[in-house]
Amino acid sequence: MGKEPIRCKRSALVDARLPRPRRPCREDEVLKLMHLALRKPHAADAVVLLCDEDEDCAATWGPDASRVMGKRGVGAAIMAVHEYETWLLLNRPDEELRAAGVPVPVVGRGAKNALRKLVPDYSPTLHQLQETQRIRDIATLRTRSPSFDKLVRSIARLCR
Repeated sequence: MGKEPIRCKRSALVDARLPRPRRPCREDEVLKLMHLALRKPHAADAVVLLCDEDEDCAATWGPDASRVMGKRGVGAAIMAVHEYETWLLLNRPDEELRAAGVPVPVVGRGAKNALRKLVPDYSPTLHQLQETQRIRDIATLRTRSPSFDKLVRSIARLCR
């Protein structure tokens, strides 16, 4: 069984000292998170590091963070394009989104605010798990979101 998620600020994962969009990970912080995830007594066999893309480049950050993670253990780093909440919105039927006044197709930033139209007072720390548990049709969500597809493929690779 997986451990509880280790939450940290996005600024701990992305090297903000460099200009957007092609910013690498913050190696020291990624290594610290790997250490936390792999420590005893409930050490993970593998680690998935997930970060919102915002305006950074997933194709730069993801491979860099995965490389750094490999220094400490087995893992994969994925950026949710644009935000994790984008996946939660894409999980909902288009009719439900339209009825709540959420533009379809769902693109760009602002997913947290859009999700508040469906989940009043949405807060990531309070509602992400509940909303994630609503995901039932993984195959459809994979077709709607290449970054979610990357997450699924990465988890499958780690489980082999």
